[in-house]
Amino acid sequence: MVADFFSDLNWVAVLVAAIAWFAFSSIWYSVPPLSKAWADNARVDVTGEGPPLVTIIPTFIGYLVTTTVIALVVKAIGATTVSDGITLGVLLGVGFGVVGAFVNQLYERKGGAYWLINGANAVIAYSIVAVILAVWT
Repeated sequence: MVADFFSDLNWVAVLVAAIAWFAFSSIWYSVPPLSKAWADNARVDVTGEGPPLVTIIPTFIGYLVTTTVIALVVKAIGATTVSDGITLGVLLGVGFGVVGAFVNQLYERKGGAYWLINGANAVIAYSIVAVILAVWT
């Protein structure tokens, strides 16, 4: 039954939504003061060039996989409006993004700013994706 939904997906919308997520997150993690707070808490060096392709490509593939799953949810619940997309995006962002970042923080102990920045990114990014998918049916 779930496999039937794959044939009904608008794959152009899925690709555009994944690209939008990637573009948003690229900006989110590169604009001070968020970028500095995130890098400090993540304990990564962001001086010099941007991330290498061996980081960028798997990141985009991950976004594409998650966007496909969100598209399946959008289709299954019949979301078709901006309001539907925002509601779904916030629910997914909080339920998976914020909670996942929080649980990781409990073990990784990278600081409250780290999980808050990642969690907020998830809420906004999932909302962008869900809105694109909901209205582009």
